[in-house]
Amino acid sequence: MLFYSSGFSQFRINSLKLKHVEMNFRRSNADRLHELIVENAPCLERLYHRGQRDEEMHISIISAPKLKILGRLTDHISRLELGTTVFKGLHDVRMGTVMRSVKVLTLSLDSLRLDVIINLMRCFPCMEELYIEAHMARKNKQRRYSRDHIECLDHHLKKLEISYYSGKKLHVEFVKFFVLNASVLESLVLHVDRVKVGSDWCIENQRRQLHIEKRASIGAQIDFNFVECFSYLSD
Repeated sequence: MLFYSSGFSQFRINSLKLKHVEMNFRRSNADRLHELIVENAPCLERLYHRGQRDEEMHISIISAPKLKILGRLTDHISRLELGTTVFKGLHDVRMGTVMRSVKVLTLSLDSLRLDVIINLMRCFPCMEELYIEAHMARKNKQRRYSRDHIECLDHHLKKLEISYYSGKKLHVEFVKFFVLNASVLESLVLHVDRVKVGSDWCIENQRRQLHIEKRASIGAQIDFNFVECFSYLSD
């Protein structure tokens, strides 16, 4: 673990034994990490970066065949290379390598964009748990998406948690896609800031808008959790 480190802008991992890497860099612009490279890490299972959300990092994972937990990816990442798959930001992707070892993914996004999440599900087809921190309900261009050929939705995704869920149309439509299409989903947790949504916010109304009665996974548990903040994988 590297907490509040400084003095270098590039971190390169080349280890035959290392299993867990977790890092958090100082807030100063001069001390921010700009490049994270996993060259050769055959035993690496967890890679977690707790830096600032607005860091424009370049992340490259060349070889980490046992990687199970990956985070925290943000939409401020300038470039993400996963083998031969290349994301410019998280919005523009050239698909190549898929990483079937990754089971848990955490994201911190300015807004919920279904196209981004679908691309990530295709890159990590065996993902079982997805944690998303969505800071704003920003309008963005989206089209209707089909569940066809999304292995993650059909066979693997069991847990989805979204923090800062607003209950507004953009968030409702995003979550509804998973309610209606995630075939093996077991748990959907929506973390709501009671102060921001107001006193007239109604859970039953939200459940109707999300079409809970039509959920693809009959056994899925859908919960609304009223909190002020949320952190991923704190344990």
